[in-house]
Parts: sequence; structure tokens; C-alpha cells
Amino acid sequence: MIFLAESGGIGSLFTALGLNVQSLVLNTLAFLVIVWVLGKFVYPSLIKALDAKKDELEAAVRLEREAKEALEQASKQAQGVVAEARASAAEILDSAKADATAQIETARTRATEQGERLLAEAKEQVERDVLAARRELKAETAKLVAGATAAVLGEKLDSEHDRTLIARSLEGK
Repeated sequence: MIFLAESGGIGSLFTALGLNVQSLVLNTLAFLVIVWVLGKFVYPSLIKALDAKKDELEAAVRLEREAKEALEQASKQAQGVVAEARASAAEILDSAKADATAQIETARTRATEQGERLLAEAKEQVERDVLAARRELKAETAKLVAGATAAVLGEKLDSEHDRTLIARSLEGK
């Protein structure tokens, strides 16, 4: 302080530093007023906004964690449902295969029965046709024999006489 007193005080110190004391005091007062205004009006709303943003971010982090947990649970449930669906599908396929096999076997049995029935009907029809052909052949043979006999004997016999002769000649064979 001795130095300050000898050279003219604090004012001369500020002057030596190139500072204006009045300007420094006014700037300091302006600074304090700005700090007070900011502290009174700006900082509280800014702090509220920052706190709200912090709360939002914390809520987002919490929701993200909950969503991950829910996703894991849903994934596990989906895997369970898929496994259950696969098992159910396998059962349905096995049942369908068994039903198809039974239907094929039933169709085979019916086809075999129908084939046997058609074969029996065909045999019966063939036997009837053979009998009809034999009768027709006998009648035709009898006419031919009667015609040949009439040509050999040179006379026409009556149908009763023809039958008798034909029956005798057939018995002789």
C-alpha cells in the first residue's frame, strides 16, 4: 500500500493499467443486473426445461428398458406359440395321413369288390351268351342237316319227322 499511496492511490493504478474506474464500476453494475435478471427470469425456466428434458430422457430410458423386456417376453411367447403350432401341425398331418390311408384302403376294397362283382357278372353274361350261341348253333345245324337230308333224299320231310331224324343222328355221334 505504500506504493499506492506514493503514486496517487488506486485510481492511478487503474489508470496505469489503462482502465477507467467509472467505466469499470458501471460495467460491473450492468453485469450484476444482467446476472440478477438472468437468475430471476431466464435461469429458472431454463433449469425447468433442462429438468423436464432430463425427466423425459430418464422416462425414455425406462420405457426402452421395459420395451426390451416386453420384447424378450413376446419373443419367448412367440417361440412357444410357434413350437405349439408346429406340434399341432404335425398332429394334423399325421391325422390327415392316417385318414388318407384309411380312405385309400376303403377305396381299394370297394374297387376290388366292384371288380369281382363285374367279373362275376361278365362270366354270367358270357355263359348266357355261350348258351344262346349253342342254342342258335343247334338250330342252325338242324336246319342245315334238314336241308342236306332233303337234298339227299330228294323230298321234303315235315318238321316233326325232321326233328326225329336229327335227334337220332345226334345221339349216334
